[in-house]
Amino acid sequence: MTPDIEDTIVAIASAPGGAPRGIVRVSGPDTIGCLANLFSTSSDLETPSSWTEAKSTSAYGGNFVIDSQTSLSVPADLLLWPTTRSYTRQPTAELHTIGATPILQKMVDNICESGARLANPGEFTLRAFLSGRIDMTQAEAVLAVIDSHGEDQLNTALRQLAGGLAGPISEVKDQLMSILAELEAGLDFVEEDIEFISQEELAGQLAKAKTGLQTVGQQILSRDFQDQSPKVVLFGMPNSGKSSLFNLLAGTDAAIVTDIEGTTTDFVSSNLEISGLAIELVDTAGFEESLDQIKSESQSLRKSQQQQAAVRLHCIDGSKELSQWDKNQLNQNLPNEPNEPSQQIPSASSIVVLTKSDLGLSTSAKDLIHNSMRTVVVTSSVRAEGMDNLKDQVCQNVIESYDGNKSVVGATILRASQSLRQAQESVQFALDAVESQLGEELVAAEIRRALDGLGQVAGTVY
Repeated sequence: MTPDIEDTIVAIASAPGGAPRGIVRVSGPDTIGCLANLFSTSSDLETPSSWTEAKSTSAYGGNFVIDSQTSLSVPADLLLWPTTRSYTRQPTAELHTIGATPILQKMVDNICESGARLANPGEFTLRAFLSGRIDMTQAEAVLAVIDSHGEDQLNTALRQLAGGLAGPISEVKDQLMSILAELEAGLDFVEEDIEFISQEELAGQLAKAKTGLQTVGQQILSRDFQDQSPKVVLFGMPNSGKSSLFNLLAGTDAAIVTDIEGTTTDFVSSNLEISGLAIELVDTAGFEESLDQIKSESQSLRKSQQQQAAVRLHCIDGSKELSQWDKNQLNQNLPNEPNEPSQQIPSASSIVVLTKSDLGLSTSAKDLIHNSMRTVVVTSSVRAEGMDNLKDQVCQNVIESYDGNKSVVGATILRASQSLRQAQESVQFALDAVESQLGEELVAAEIRRALDGLGQVAGTVY
């Protein structure tokens, strides 16, 4: 259900756990009304009516009522943004007080009783995005800041949040809109013989926009995967449930499913979208030691696909005791056969998938769930169970595999790459049309297409 962005929301904004200071954030049209009977300032002149009249950010010292029946209160500072200059472009307040979880939770409960509701995860950032305070690349950077696992990831996210990507995109967008305005003005007055922009000026401005897009492209597209969707590869023993899982995720019957081991001798792939991310899902042949020509070739194909994978799904029949091969895979840092040369595939991008849970889980499978250091997802293709969890884990690992880029967070790379390529191609087509004198109508059409691609990157086109 789409959240109502015109009501007032509240949430604890500081990190979980005890601390000297804690923060409760409120945002929405009735922010002041929700706090009027709960917060009292130290000065009689500073009342809710004076808060409403304030034109800029204000700070007040006072007390917040924890228990209205006993008039129990705690000291607190109120930071108030009464106008649209806040993060969400709605009236917003922050209450800074003692960082004890019970106190903060009681403050949230009381504010909810006064007319606010508990904010959904990420809803303050959603409101900032919908109000135009930040664009999609910055919203993704907010999440990346929260989820960062090291200094490099944090610095990348902070640079993007500060407009490291939004700024150049906005600059190119403004250039293209200016060109389009002059072109369309000329088309509107074509019979008046008025030249709003010469062919030389048009070519020069398009070349400048092309250079700007190339700069953005160097940030977003500086990856080995820039010309294809990231691969998610299923591998495991024969008859481990790979093909059934593949068909369920892909929504097709492309992979043959039988009880006969070794049915899949080639790899099968399907392009699909999981939770908004475009991926290529690949089903490979099960591991076999037989060295006849056909099976040897299928094993080579399997290894090749694993090498190209952004994420690998190690499928294990959860209803049976683990095979020695599966144990070897789990005990190694790299997913290669015993005595096989390392292929340098990062173990961090592996997910263990226990299949066939509808048949019950074996002792070793249960032990794997509780004791493995790897991500383990329990599934049943027959009952379609565990799919949401698996999709979430796949998305998380795919994004992490792209976070090696030091300029742009992984989520933005995956979402924006295709749209940016569309914008680059369209500007190049527009330049070619100018040089070939194919007509300003065609040039204008390509610029509109480029603007649409940039709009999808920034999130202004949905």
